Formats: sequence, C-alpha cells, structure tokens
Amino acid sequence: MDEVSSLTVRLLGGSPACHGDGEIALGPAQRQAVFATLALHAGQFVSRREIIDAVWGERPPDSATGIVYNYVSALRRALEPAGEPLVASRAGYRLDLPKHQVDVHVFEAELDRARAHRLEGAHGRELESLRSALGQWRGSALDGIPGPFAETQRARLNELRLSALERQAEVALRLGEHRDLVDELAVLVERHPLREGLHRVLITALFRSGRQAEALAAFDRARETIIERSGLEPGPDLLDLRRRILADDPSLHGRPEPPRRAQAVPVRPSAFVGREFELGRLRRHLSALLDEGRGATIWVDGEAGSGKSTFLAEALATARSRTRWVEADELSGAVPMGIVADCLGGEALDDLGKTVTELCEDGPQVLVFEDLHWADEESLLAWERLHRFTAHLPLLLIGSARPLPRRRTLDVLRSEFDGEIVPLPPFDGPAVAALAEETLARDPGEDFLRFAAEYTAGNPGYLRELFAEFADGHEPDTTPHGRLTAVVEDHLATLSVPGKRTLNSAALLGSSFTVADLAGVTGREPRSLTGAVEEALAAHVLEADGERLRFRVPLVRAVFAANTPPAIRAVLHQEIATTMADSGAPADRVAEQLLQAGDELTAPWIPRWVLDNVRALSAGTAVELLDVLSHQRNLTEEQHQELTGELAALLLPEADAAPSWPTQPWCTPLHALARVRNPTAPRTSGGGH
Repeated sequence: MDEVSSLTVRLLGGSPACHGDGEIALGPAQRQAVFATLALHAGQFVSRREIIDAVWGERPPDSATGIVYNYVSALRRALEPAGEPLVASRAGYRLDLPKHQVDVHVFEAELDRARAHRLEGAHGRELESLRSALGQWRGSALDGIPGPFAETQRARLNELRLSALERQAEVALRLGEHRDLVDELAVLVERHPLREGLHRVLITALFRSGRQAEALAAFDRARETIIERSGLEPGPDLLDLRRRILADDPSLHGRPEPPRRAQAVPVRPSAFVGREFELGRLRRHLSALLDEGRGATIWVDGEAGSGKSTFLAEALATARSRTRWVEADELSGAVPMGIVADCLGGEALDDLGKTVTELCEDGPQVLVFEDLHWADEESLLAWERLHRFTAHLPLLLIGSARPLPRRRTLDVLRSEFDGEIVPLPPFDGPAVAALAEETLARDPGEDFLRFAAEYTAGNPGYLRELFAEFADGHEPDTTPHGRLTAVVEDHLATLSVPGKRTLNSAALLGSSFTVADLAGVTGREPRSLTGAVEEALAAHVLEADGERLRFRVPLVRAVFAANTPPAIRAVLHQEIATTMADSGAPADRVAEQLLQAGDELTAPWIPRWVLDNVRALSAGTAVELLDVLSHQRNLTEEQHQELTGELAALLLPEADAAPSWPTQPWCTPLHALARVRNPTAPRTSGGGH
C-alpha cells in the first residue's frame, strides 16, 4: 500500500479528514458515517452490505445501495487533493491509508504498547505510552456521526479512554506524582462520578500528599454520589480504602511492594465441622500419593463463602511440608504465568516439565492453585499441562474456582476435565448446628438455627458472620447488618453493574418472580433483561423454578433490597403491588408487596382492595395486612371500621369461643367489634380485656 502522507483522519475530535494543514469537507453526516466506517477499517475492503448495516442498521431505505454509491463518489472527489486513497472493487471499498495516519488506530496501538510495558514492569515507559494514547483525543469520539456502527464504536472508544485515564492515574501515583494528580483527578471524578477507580486514585493521592481529612471527605462525597446515582453501595475496594486511611496503612504510602512468592500453607483450622464425605474423597487421593506415589488431579467447586480454603487446609494438614500453595486474585490476570511462577519459581516459565519433574524427584508433591477464576489464560493452560503430568509423576494437583467470573478458557478446562471434581454443597441442618456449637458460647435455640440455615441457604461463610453478629448481641432478623452485608457484597463484586442494578429491582419483587414481573418494575423489555438474568443464574444468585425465578439465598436478596433507600423502597413496593393487582396477580403476592412497603400504605386504592380480597388471602397474611392498614392516618371512619371489623372477625372466628390471643388492653376494641358483628357473642370478663 502506497503511503498517502498528506491525509490524516481524526475521529477522536476535530475535523474527520485533513490534508496538510487544511480540513477536507466531507459533506452530510451520513456521508461522514461512510467515511468513518472505512477509516476504522483502514487498509481493508468493506462490502456495500457492511456499509449499509453500519449507517442504517436493520432498517435501511430501499435505495440504500444507490445512496452508498453516491456517497462514495462524493467522498472520492472530496479526497482528491490528498491523492486517491479511496479504492473501489467488486469486494467493496477500501480507504488505502496506513493505520498510523488514523488517530483511533494510533490510540489503540499506544494502548497495546502500554500493556506490554506493564507486563514487563516498565512503569515509566507504560506511562509514556498512556499519555501518547490519550494525546490523540481532541474532543468527542466520532462526534456527530450517526448510525449503529458509530454508536457502538463511540461507546467502545469512550470506555477505552476512561480505562486509560484510570490506569494513567494509577501509574503516575505509583511513580510518586501524587501531588500533581490531585487537581486533574478532581475534574475527572466530577465528569465521571461513577468511575470508582478514579475516586480511589484521587483519595489515595490526597492521602499521600498529607491531606488525610480531605481524603476522607473525598471518600464521603464519592460514596454519597455513587449511591445517589446508581442506587448501589461502592465496591469493597473503595469501602476498604477508608478503613486503610484511618489505620494509616503503610501500603498506602507507596512503599515498594515485596516480590510475590508462593504463600505459606494455611494452618489447620482450630475448629472444622461437616464435609466428612468430601474430606474422605480428597484424603483417599492424598494417601495414594504419599503411600504409593500415585498422582491425581482434584477440582474443588464452590461458591464464594463455601469454605474452599478451610476445607483444603483441613484435608492437607498431614502433608503441609510437601505442599505448595498459591492463590490467584483480581490482579493475577495482568501477569502471564504469574501464579505458576509464584508456585514453582521463575524457571518454570522456561521449562515447566523439567521444573515439576525435578521437584517430584524429592518425593511426592502437592500443588494447590486457589481461585483459578482469576488466573490469566497462560496459567490456565499451564495448569492443564500439570494435570497431564500427574499420570506419571507423584504429583497431587488441586485447583479451586467459583462460578464467577465466567471465563471461556476456564469453562472449557472444567468441562473437559477428567480428574475428580469435588463440589462443596451448602451446609445441612446438622452441619449448621455443629458449626453453631463450635462458634457460639451459648445455645442459640432451634428457632435461631432454622432461621440461620434458611436465611443463609447453608453458606458456611455467611453462617459464620451471622453467628458472630449473634454472639455480639444482634438478635436474628432479616435486615443484614454492616459486616454481613460487606461479606455478601464482596462475594458479589464480580457481577456486572447492569446485573447488580437488575438484581436490586428483582429483590423488591418478593420471594419469587417472572421475567415479565422484572420487566414491569424496571420498565425494560423482557429480552433486554436476558443477559443480566443469565449472569445471575450462572453465579447461583438466582435459581429457576419452572418459569419463575427466585433468589437462592434470602440473605443475598435482603442485601440487594437494602441498596434501595427505605423511602424509595416503600413507594416502589406500592407501585409493584398496583401493577400486580391490575394484572390479576394472586392476592397473596399483592399482599406480600404491600407488607414489604412498611407502615405507610398511602396509595388510596389499597383499603378497598384489601376489603375485597381479604377472603382470598391466607389467614396470617390477612391478619398482618389488616393490622398494618387499620393504623393508617389517611383512612375514612368507614374504612377504619370495616378494616378493624374484618381483623376482629379473623381473630375471633367463633363468637362463642374464648379469645386465643394474649389478654392485652389493645384487645378491647376487637371484642367490642366482634359483639357488634355477632350480638350473641358472650361478653368477656375482666376490666383489662
């Protein structure tokens, strides 16, 4: 391709096409959309069909082919001063231009260089490349250019720019430029208030500059803004930053990080309950390794909080001296083969087979790779190679993973795995009781144990936190407290933001719901919810029951529901109840929404609906709803009498029977109403009734 040195393309702000120092007029917006499509595919032929899809999407005009022909002809004339860069053939059209003359391609190439420098640990050069990449921007991406292709590219490029800005700030902070960053970051967080990464760097830069009070104030503003704009608490990293500032965490001062290495094998837990069957499966393989030198591979499946680390520490307690243990984390994916090097040393990167063979010459070995869902692609492929070595080496290879984040390589590895898979199911009733006995100084009682098992769905991590709160004096209820909420939110941090927002709405829909219910409360089309629902199902946050969905763990639903402020939650529950009542939903489901709205049932339709449907409600629901409603301040005298009368009739189903509720003063009006409804009822004795 001959270089057209005089033509430059600017899609990141400014005039789209320039010849020398002058701008080239490209004409109407749709013609510019054709040019942008060709420029983003510079050096490649783009078919007429692809151009039509890019400009008009699924509904092009009948004359689209002719319009494209006319647009291309006009563009060729406009670009003539820069040579003849626009080439036509039977395959379509091509902008014959080197990529380094298109600012988008330069931007992406510099980002690639920055990533390469990051992997090398060359942070100074990484910062240079990031600044060069961001220097390509002169305004908004594809400004004013219409069409679905431009919209998609605009969103993609804007996201890349924001990610580059965050990374640039992180690297500059790492290199000690915190004082220079503060003013720039203050502007950025104002423009992009939901970017938690920018908030984190600003807060840290203020702290390192000796401005602790301002750092804490910046945290408070960030949290307030994020909750107000998204309805969600910030992620655990941002929340933890405040604690680290108050504790004057040394790592916040930018001191050199120690080199990573295989971590110490966790000590045997002081108390361990349950998992006898699963322990037996793993220990059989450990015995075969230590007694016969027979290798094997074990994959431990478990959701967050299932106790994978504790389980492995207990199972491998007798082989600690022969065990190497490494845990992947969110940052592991940035360093190819990082966790393999941490576990086996840098020499494993040159010759994995030789390294592991020499290691096993010293006797049987156990290699534990925890949280493989965070591992980079190269490490996962290396783990698969290690699995093959277990067939002829005295090597017990163990991997563990959560269901999220979903990774294609991990899914393939897991589906094609021919070793032993050990799932860690939720705790059953006896295991919950055993855990309570080990962790609580007093007997919590059967009711509390049943509540704990149901509320946490047997998740050991949630159970431990719930028991800790109980030990601190918190009585059991369905409102999650601070530490328990933080643990749940940490476990759900890998869910996407759209997924979390959808689950916030779903949490208001009651014990179960349909996609149609969810569409009604979110105001979105059912098909647009598919991605969020599938993500929640894959993460085991939701589970399907026929056509209905429900939160698998009631505690998780409570945490999502708590993300909506109480006043807004009350209004939303009443709006949902209205929609359900209008659509003919079962009375108990409507009542469930009304009861979750709290004590202020202000919608004027509610009293009449309750009176009309009281016989269709289950007895307990009817009594609870009538009791709440009868105390509302916006009732007419007639409504109040009718509601209280229905409540009395339910509590006194037989006029000649003695009352079954506790003899409290508040019972007197109910007795009086019961006598009015049934004059033959005997009077109760005692002035206090």
